[in-house]
Amino acid sequence: MFRPGRSVLAMLCFGALMIGPDISALAFTSGSTGALGAFAPVSNTTVILPPDGILNYTTITIPSGVTVTFQPNSANTPVILLAQGNITIGGQLYVNGVSGLVATPAGSTVQLGGLGGPGGYRGGQGGQKGLANNSGAPGQGPNAGTSGRFDAVVTANGNYGADSSFVSLIPLFGGSGGGGGTGDATLWGTSGGGGGGALVLASSTQITVQTTGTVAANGGNGPIYTTVCSTYSGGPGSGGAVRLVAPAVTVQGGVAATGGGGGCVAGVGGPGRIRIECTTCSLVTTNPVASISNVLGPVASASTPPLINIPTLTISTIGGLSVPVNPSGIYTAADVTMPTGTVNPVPVTLIANNLPVGTVLSLRIIPASGADQFFVSSPTTGTFGSSTATAAAQFPYSQISLIQAYANVPLSASLAPKLDGELAERVVVVAVAGEPSRSMFVTPSGRLFSVDPQSGNTTALN
Repeated sequence: MFRPGRSVLAMLCFGALMIGPDISALAFTSGSTGALGAFAPVSNTTVILPPDGILNYTTITIPSGVTVTFQPNSANTPVILLAQGNITIGGQLYVNGVSGLVATPAGSTVQLGGLGGPGGYRGGQGGQKGLANNSGAPGQGPNAGTSGRFDAVVTANGNYGADSSFVSLIPLFGGSGGGGGTGDATLWGTSGGGGGGALVLASSTQITVQTTGTVAANGGNGPIYTTVCSTYSGGPGSGGAVRLVAPAVTVQGGVAATGGGGGCVAGVGGPGRIRIECTTCSLVTTNPVASISNVLGPVASASTPPLINIPTLTISTIGGLSVPVNPSGIYTAADVTMPTGTVNPVPVTLIANNLPVGTVLSLRIIPASGADQFFVSSPTTGTFGSSTATAAAQFPYSQISLIQAYANVPLSASLAPKLDGELAERVVVVAVAGEPSRSMFVTPSGRLFSVDPQSGNTTALN
């Protein structure tokens, strides 16, 4: 019996039809309802995220000496902090990934990968003890680290799942995990660090990060086995994503989205992304260097300009069995278990909304141990609004695997909107299990325009 578990990250690029008037000239509002009142913790606080990850405050004040972290929700959404008034950070605001676990002879279970921060992705688990050549698992998320293997392949660090041209953080997603190290006859392998999470701070008035303040979405560390870099070592997670949006933004302290440390390759995980949108800006250098824009938003469905519902991609069934809405994404318990006697290949059904008919989708299978495998689907059939496709995937027997789904479709001339004199080349979308997809248009010159899912309005981001 094999048990293909499922942790879905769907990175899509495709066309959308709805285009509305440019509303970028309207006054920016964060969209906060103020329902939670003023957030002003006086001691270290862990905030429990609601199902959509959005927290609506009147004001946010984190004083010096106070650390605020977040308990992820079941869908592992990013953290969206909205305020009607000022946001002032004098303490620490963290959505960091968790470090991996060191190799150990003790215990009776594998070393699970470090959790990603909210909106980020878990590191790969370490290899199993008791086998001579048991590889760890790759990290989760786009561009995650590969696992260490006994054929002299050193564990890889996690990297952020988009190239350097992706600066808008629309769609918003966190960092990827580092790969897990190998196990052997006496050791459970070292696990990889989790990727940094994803965080938005948006105020209708101003955001201030004081000299004592820190906002961070850093990756978790990947412990090196003993003092020697080897296939036993875990890879660190990549940095995540931080976005600050307000008419006035002042950064005097630290804003960071760095990769975790301890890795075998170049020492650290890849950097994440930082985006700051402000009309009046007073900024110090961030790590990594932030993308700066004087065009504000959108950040939420109720903001001005608003975010809206957008195209989605969902893994619907595996071997005819339905996939949970919010999968666990860990190797200790499968979300979908195939009956005894199931044989490869196994059909995987995907459902797409607002995706051109005929699109071929890609699947990445990440086993609990061993190398990734890649498969393609049949072309989608149905309508632009709702279509389906099936991929025949090969799953390793007797172990849990994770699945990621991707699509990359250029915009045709009939679908491409004209934005500031240029026809859009494509739409970039990220859909994470249990939360809405998010998208933006990209023009041939590299300009970025956010898409309002409710109205179809677009707003220039650079």
